Amino acid sequence: MAQQEFIIQRYNPDTDESYEESFNVDVQPGQTVLDSLNAIKWEQDGTLSFRMSCRHAICGSCAMKVNGQSMLSCQTQVDAAAERGDPIRVGPQGNQHVIKDLVVDVEKFLLQFERAETWLEPYEDQDPPEREYRQKVEEFDHWSHASTCIHCGACYSDCTVAAVDENFLGPAALAKAYRFVMDSRDSKREERLQFLSEEQGGIWDCTRCYMCVQACPKDVLPMDAIMELRTLAIEAGHVNNHGVRHHKGFMSGVRKRGRLDEMMLPVQSVGIGRLLTGNLAAHKEMMDYTPGAIRLLKSRKLLTIAQRHGANAEGREQIERIFEEVEAEKHHHDVDAEAFGAEFETAIGGH
Repeated sequence: MAQQEFIIQRYNPDTDESYEESFNVDVQPGQTVLDSLNAIKWEQDGTLSFRMSCRHAICGSCAMKVNGQSMLSCQTQVDAAAERGDPIRVGPQGNQHVIKDLVVDVEKFLLQFERAETWLEPYEDQDPPEREYRQKVEEFDHWSHASTCIHCGACYSDCTVAAVDENFLGPAALAKAYRFVMDSRDSKREERLQFLSEEQGGIWDCTRCYMCVQACPKDVLPMDAIMELRTLAIEAGHVNNHGVRHHKGFMSGVRKRGRLDEMMLPVQSVGIGRLLTGNLAAHKEMMDYTPGAIRLLKSRKLLTIAQRHGANAEGREQIERIFEEVEAEKHHHDVDAEAFGAEFETAIGGH
């Protein structure tokens, strides 16, 4: 029987002390990280604290970081984890307060679902059904992937925005909000889209880092849901906000020049019209960009007027074709992300 070393990030609330502790565990083929944690608790150190329940990747309670990435410990085999890092490092989930060892306070994570009002609001002018509110299969297919969330918090734990923004709703709550926006039985579609588009910490704060998709054990595709919500919000006319202006400025710069224009993007995000009309809030927003602009100038990243030529003519033609192909797609999910990325890299050609 082989032995595997585990280095566990521990926390003692009585002394407010964080430290790492090493344990060696006898492992058998097919043994999971959760099995190994149980072996440590039962045979070596009964004070080790962590959550578990179903052991079948259904309850979501055993989510934790294994070698730096959030996942369900009951679903993660020791052999697979060791291939990504040996010894295997286990720690508590991120972006949440640690209570003890691998146990975190999930209240902040769960409160985001309440903020997003992730429950069905049926139409008031209809009589309650005898059994349930029925829906066609083809309508359900639009949001079926978002219904598989088990609230494990893995996506929220690895979210780079939640790490720096306390107001961000987070990928799980936004994916759940998408589920109700797309539900034909719900009466608050427009109100939901307006809230999610205009709320601080809503759909426009996602940076598309893809961490939530990688962490999710149930293929909920939170980032895809957020991108679809952005499209739906724009189509519904919710465009008078910083997020939409930033989106359009980013896209127009790439489409016109073949590269991001970092000089004009802040102005376009705040709104040229708002600035020209003397909007005090708009001018304050521009002042907020000053520290970032200074850092960009010092790092020589900020483009000068002379450098704003972008891609060559052939590259711009390829980028324009990519935009046309994407715009021809009816839904965001239909876009081949891998092919899109490969063509974009070819188009910019080192520019």
